[in-house]
Amino acid sequence: MGPGEGLNCQRLPTYTRGMSDPRAQLQDLRSRIEAAPALPERGQWVGLIEAVMQALPAPGGASPELERLRQDVEDAEHARDAANLQRMKVAGQLNTLHKSLAAAVPEVSAGKDAQSDALRRIEHLLAHGASAPGAVEAAKAAEMEAPMPGRAVLEAVIAGERKFSKAQLEFTIAEAMVLTGWAQTPLELMAEGEPWLAALILKNQNDAA
Repeated sequence: MGPGEGLNCQRLPTYTRGMSDPRAQLQDLRSRIEAAPALPERGQWVGLIEAVMQALPAPGGASPELERLRQDVEDAEHARDAANLQRMKVAGQLNTLHKSLAAAVPEVSAGKDAQSDALRRIEHLLAHGASAPGAVEAAKAAEMEAPMPGRAVLEAVIAGERKFSKAQLEFTIAEAMVLTGWAQTPLELMAEGEPWLAALILKNQNDAA
């Protein structure tokens, strides 16, 4: 069979460009293959086209397989975000603890290892107590500016006494997305207002206590 015979290949591109439904294009191609008895491996081509047509989304929506895959990807992304949030919480708590200890025990200088510094400062507190003037106030200030807002920050935001810092707002929105089941976008959550966000986070902390 010569070029263009049976399948009418010269006319096919012009014809398919005007067709918006891929199923119609595949069906047309299948008809042309079936009409060309001399085409080598005709049966394999027909089987391949049928497999592709079955994998295509149903008209007006995605196939169940594609929909299930899309949901699996979305669930995996949500699980990843929740795990990242937990890591951020742990890191934030450690950071606040280190800053509070440093403020309470300034006489113990910082070294290369934050863990060792914290242990030395705790030992100093146990042995001597907090001797530096204003140590409690300094520790409180470190807590209020920590990237992960604690109860004091949340209560102050709810009362309208302060706003979140940029880092605190980013963390709060990330946690709010998890708590609301990703039902709202970051912009939609921000539109709710900082007091609303703070109340949501504080309620979750109270429920978990």
